[in-house]
Parts: sequence; C-alpha cells; structure tokens
Amino acid sequence: MLGGGFYGCSLAASLLERGYNVDLFEIRDRLFGGASGNIPARLHAGALHYPRSHATRKACLAHRDEFMQRFGFLTRGVATNIYAVAEYESLIDFGTYLEVVKRDLECITIYDPAEYGLRHVEGAILTAERHILTDRAREHFTALLAPYVQFNTPPGLVDDPRWDMTIDATFCANEGAGIDRFEPCVTALLEGPVGKSITIVDGAFGSLYQWDPDRQLSSLSSAKWTPFSKSIKSWGQAAAVLDQSSRFDVDLRVNSMIDQMRHYYPAIEEYRYVEPMLSIRAMPLSGADTRLVDVVRVGDRAVRVRAGKIDAVLDAERQVMELIACM
Repeated sequence: MLGGGFYGCSLAASLLERGYNVDLFEIRDRLFGGASGNIPARLHAGALHYPRSHATRKACLAHRDEFMQRFGFLTRGVATNIYAVAEYESLIDFGTYLEVVKRDLECITIYDPAEYGLRHVEGAILTAERHILTDRAREHFTALLAPYVQFNTPPGLVDDPRWDMTIDATFCANEGAGIDRFEPCVTALLEGPVGKSITIVDGAFGSLYQWDPDRQLSSLSSAKWTPFSKSIKSWGQAAAVLDQSSRFDVDLRVNSMIDQMRHYYPAIEEYRYVEPMLSIRAMPLSGADTRLVDVVRVGDRAVRVRAGKIDAVLDAERQVMELIACM
C-alpha cells in the first residue's frame, strides 16, 4: 500500500481485517502528512460546495451515511455553518444556489447576513455539516497500523516485484491519468473563535472552517490563494515548488487569504495566524468541479486509486476488492 492518508489507511486496515498481509509506505514521517492532514477536513454534503456538479452531489449523498456508520466517531458537527454567495464575481447567483441546495439538504436562509458579520454577499444560508477530526483520525490509524508502516519512503514503488500487489493511494503521485494539474497548496491554521464556519461560494473565494474546536483552531483556505500554481503537470514538480518556497512566500499567501476573507467577514481580525500546512492535491479536468473517486488497474499487479471526496473512501474500498478478486 502506497500512501498513508485517509484512503491508504482505510484500505490497509480493511485488507488486514480480511486476512491479507499488508505493508504501508508513507513518504513523510507520520500518517496523514499530505492532503488528508493539511486541507480543510470537510465531510462534504455535496450541494454546498459543488452546486455545479450533479455527479459530485449525487456521490456525496450516496456515501455520507455509509461513511458515518464506519467513521462517524472521527467527525464532529459544525456549530454555526454558513455558506454565502459573493455579491460580485461568483459563478452562481444566490437564487440558483439556494434552489440547488434545497433539493438535497435542509437549510435556513439568512435574511440579513450582516447580523452574522458578513458583508459584500448576495445571500447566505445556515446548514448542518460535519468535519473530520484530523488529529483523532491520525491517532486512530496510527494505533491500528503502526506495525505495518514504513515512513520516509519515496512513492515510486508501483509494480515492485517484491509484492503480490501494489495499491497506489498517493493522490496520483506516481501516475497522473485523468489529472489536469497538480496544485501545491497552503492552508493556514488560525486560533480564535470556533463557533462559526464561513465559506464564500462559488469561485475564487475563501473559507474559514472549523478545524479543532478543543484547541480553538480553524483552517483558512482560498480557491485563489491556496494553490501556488494551477499549471503544474506532475507531482514531482509540485513537490519542488513547495520545497523551494520560503516561509516568507508561504506567509505572503496566507496574508492574502486573510485580506480576502476580511472583505466578506471583517471579524477575521479576531483570529491569530498560527502555522501553515502544505500539501499537494491532484485536480481532475472539470469545469463543473466534478470530484469523483477513480479506481483502475495499472500494469500487471497494481491498482491506482484517485481519491474523490473523503466520503467516497468506502466506495473506493469496494472497487479495490473487486479488482483484487479478478487479479
């Protein structure tokens, strides 16, 4: 198994339960050291974040209950969860956004967004959502998998003849079929009030999202400022960008995120920037933001898992087991 994120850890644990011998290789020095542990950990409800992709909304709805049955203990509800449509430059108007969301979810329309500290928005809603407790998930899988993990291992071991089968869950670090670009990313951790999460949709906007309420931490990301680049075509090149970026470069992007969010939510001033989190995400080609899991056979004895949203991890498991049965 290559990759110690949520997909790789979940698959490794399931294979062990089924009696397989498993070795898990992770490039970093701990589990959840990549995208799984360093981007906003939403358990997506679909329509809230992906109003332009029917396929993604359908997948999120189909997988959510199953995910909660298996991993609900690794999640927590978001107390005040606000999605707002920007007054200008949004890719969707508020009326259309509200219609799409209401088809799938219960929500409450905020008739005066200013009462929640928002400005420069066309409209906003309150709705339920859950997020992944990243540190708890890391601790859970570390306890399960510690005897089987080798850390600080480069990702290039696909089809190694030493193994009967390789499952590549590295977020396409080895093989980029179906990937439009690899984005080196920064997400910021902020310390401050955690009772309110605010996401501005739909476009190059920001999101202040609950991360660890016990430590008063929220994540801040931005479709505009989180990616260092949107034109990189290989994982290795994206990794090089992160390696070559100075702390000054990183903090400059974080300050731009804060400035962007301040335009819509001035209370961002109440938060203190704690630290950046770096990761690489593989983005499939889709103008509608379609984000589906993709599991394919690669070579004679390898399977590549392109991660979708986190709720699809058990769907990926089913597909992997079906391929294993045929190999």
